[in-house]
Amino acid sequence: MIIRRARIGDEQNIAKVIIYTWKDAYKSIVPDDFLADLTIDKHEQLFKEQIKEETFFVLENDDGNIIGMVSGGKDRSNAFDCEIVAIYILPEYQKMGYGRQLFKNIIKDHRANNHHSMIIWTFKENKDQKFYEKLGGSIQKTGMHLIGDKEIPIIGYVWDDINKIII
Repeated sequence: MIIRRARIGDEQNIAKVIIYTWKDAYKSIVPDDFLADLTIDKHEQLFKEQIKEETFFVLENDDGNIIGMVSGGKDRSNAFDCEIVAIYILPEYQKMGYGRQLFKNIIKDHRANNHHSMIIWTFKENKDQKFYEKLGGSIQKTGMHLIGDKEIPIIGYVWDDINKIII
């Protein structure tokens, strides 16, 4: 497995990872029609723009296929120095330590940019919350996220000082 910075040309494969993961992980959380409407083509252009604006790392398997990703940058709310916007790994590669490796890469990047406090938002019903807790995050924020006509509770895991994260 190799972790590298994403580059222009990775958008389609990043979209695949995110969409397949969303359809697996969030099927009982977000509306079915929203998940059904998620397509690689619709999201490819979005990620092409985000790669220019955010930090993206991708995880490649031994065949060179992108099977995971993490993205982040300055906190969009300006309440914290930085945030992790997304971290996803295809379901068949989860629970193997790859998420922790992606997390380490984005933390190193955030530290290099002199960031200290960090947040990541997730759905309150996300079955993988323990991942953030094991990495030292604590729930300090709550909110709602509108998807279609459904308001879904979200929680923000915060690290007050990412320099204290042992990586």
